[in-house]
Amino acid sequence: MPILTEKELQDIVNKETEAKSKLETKNQELLKLYKTEEHLKSQRKSFVASTVILGMLFLTLLFTVLFQPGLLGLNEGIKISDDEVVIKKSTLENYRDQGLDLEARASKYTNPLELNEFYAVQLGAFKKFNTKLSSDSYSVVDNANFKDFNLYTLGVFKTEEEAEKLRNVVKQLNFKDAFVGKYKDGERVESNY
Repeated sequence: MPILTEKELQDIVNKETEAKSKLETKNQELLKLYKTEEHLKSQRKSFVASTVILGMLFLTLLFTVLFQPGLLGLNEGIKISDDEVVIKKSTLENYRDQGLDLEARASKYTNPLELNEFYAVQLGAFKKFNTKLSSDSYSVVDNANFKDFNLYTLGVFKTEEEAEKLRNVVKQLNFKDAFVGKYKDGERVESNY
């Protein structure tokens, strides 16, 4: 067997110590890499789990918005009271234009009751019957008084011929005594019995 000198033995021991030191360093590096890899795996798992959870929440929210908007109060809009109605601005403008048009037409219109002279069909003259048959502001049936009688006339016409047409219709309705009267300044001046 070969004999080793002290120096050779020391070299071998130094090499062994150096090898052990390198081996220990490599083991520590491997352990550190292993821990880093485990940490990255853990982070990856957390990321995947978070992504899956967020994806599920997003899909749930999307489903709710598309198919159940009432759960989130999305279809309620602005609350209005029962006596309010939502109207488009264009509809309001249309109503305003129609109102202006009616006002323009009304200013051209002459109320037949304001005529100095007109014809009307008198339906009858009664002593005991004194009931208003229309409002004071607009009247097709007019109440007038003549001596002790309450007179009821129907219609306001510019011509006697127009009034005669109505008298003929009224007579067919069993107002046998109906006749056309001419009125001037609100008073009867002529009559056609």
